[in-house]
Amino acid sequence: MPAPPPLTHHEILEWIAPFTRRGYRVDMGASDRLARRLVLLPPPPTQESPADPSPAQTLRLENPERDRFVLTRELTDASGLTARLEAAGPDPDELLTRIEARPLAEHFRAGPGWLLALSSAVPAAAAGAAGPAAAGPALRRAEARFDGLALQVAMPAVAGYPAEITLTSLRDGQLTLPEDLLAVLGRDWSPLRRAGPVWQGMLEIARREPARSDRARARLEAAAQHLARTLAEPPARFHARFAAARWGVALRVALPLLFLLALFAGVVALPRLGLAEDSVYRMLIMNAPPLLLALGLCLRELPRFVLPRPPRPSTAPGWWQGAGAGADPSPH
Repeated sequence: MPAPPPLTHHEILEWIAPFTRRGYRVDMGASDRLARRLVLLPPPPTQESPADPSPAQTLRLENPERDRFVLTRELTDASGLTARLEAAGPDPDELLTRIEARPLAEHFRAGPGWLLALSSAVPAAAAGAAGPAAAGPALRRAEARFDGLALQVAMPAVAGYPAEITLTSLRDGQLTLPEDLLAVLGRDWSPLRRAGPVWQGMLEIARREPARSDRARARLEAAAQHLARTLAEPPARFHARFAAARWGVALRVALPLLFLLALFAGVVALPRLGLAEDSVYRMLIMNAPPLLLALGLCLRELPRFVLPRPPRPSTAPGWWQGAGAGADPSPH
């Protein structure tokens, strides 16, 4: 397929008409005519409307294909954290109406020691509708910043899959995190796994909107509060506050292995049960282990047949160790 032609002056004037009527200005230096992308800036401050101390705002209007536009509102906090709100459709004027209907305040959530940026998409049905519009836009991505740690969340494109969680250190030195750092918040959170310089996990979410995004936002805000408080305290305090929850996570992790061992124990004990050769129960017990193993291979995430170490308090003085320092001797 041939590449679309660059933007013409006539197209630019046609596209920006609804924006200039509302005071927006075109930033031609940041725009890209070859990519059919325009960048627009909000109205400049006046004596009647002084400069807004809120995050810096830009609009990006793109035309990836014929009769389809994508308008993105981008807000960048003073710390560099960015939140985006996207709308797609055939009419730039209608897209701007949908974007402006969402308040700037819903892009960010903050609390002591944390800042959460939410990037979402406004569905077409939300324009002027009381029901879908009131439910809020669909969450696509989220990022939170703490003192030395970043949390990134990617919502799945397919319903029924969990959101992907990534934790990244922003400081020099070695960071050691317990695997159950987020899992203590509930069954929706999986234990973390170290993958090179980052930690990865999963967050189970609802299948359909608006519950999908609403519950994800609530859980992410709770996780941000939890991480900010945990990182501000010595590592040993984490075990003191969540000892019972940590044992619950350990049991949850061990369940696949314990269940498998129970099945094999049942097979070994089968001759002592006195079941007839043609008994249905005998057939089920004999065939359960291979059938369940085959079923496990069909799951989105393979079950982990591990026996976790008992949770115990960390003896490290802090979460971060100096360069070359040894790891926490009891990270779990």
